[in-house]
Amino acid sequence: MAARTLVVACALFLGLCIIASSKPADTTHAYCKIVWLLALPCNDVHMAVVTQIKTMASYKLGSVTPMLIQADHTSGVRQVEHVNFTMIPTAMDQGCHVEGSSMSEFWYSLLDNGTNYCNLHSVMQGSGLTNAPGFEEFTNEWLCLGFGLSTCK
Repeated sequence: MAARTLVVACALFLGLCIIASSKPADTTHAYCKIVWLLALPCNDVHMAVVTQIKTMASYKLGSVTPMLIQADHTSGVRQVEHVNFTMIPTAMDQGCHVEGSSMSEFWYSLLDNGTNYCNLHSVMQGSGLTNAPGFEEFTNEWLCLGFGLSTCK
């Protein structure tokens, strides 16, 4: 049990370091970046995310590899956002570090009121991973435009 606690603590520290050093790839589009830490193997997280995306009508699953899941989300106003989930196993495969990103396709959608956050959050919540052991979410308004305004349904 002590080893698992140490693994989770190290993963939390790593997540904070990554968030603190991250910069958005493109500041002319609305975007969101989130890091999640879970005390589950990445294979389990990967399966849950893919399964959830397949059940959501507004998502179209794209490329899937063992470490990366890509999809497109189409909002009610026909705006497209590109969504990615990257899985990185933590020490001794005891947990999973997941990096999620969502970026709007169009430049004029810079102020999206949290749409990109909700794209990512809805998949994690719908898959049940927000209730998984060790679940932690890291983001802020600098990494996730509109995060403070988001009202996910």
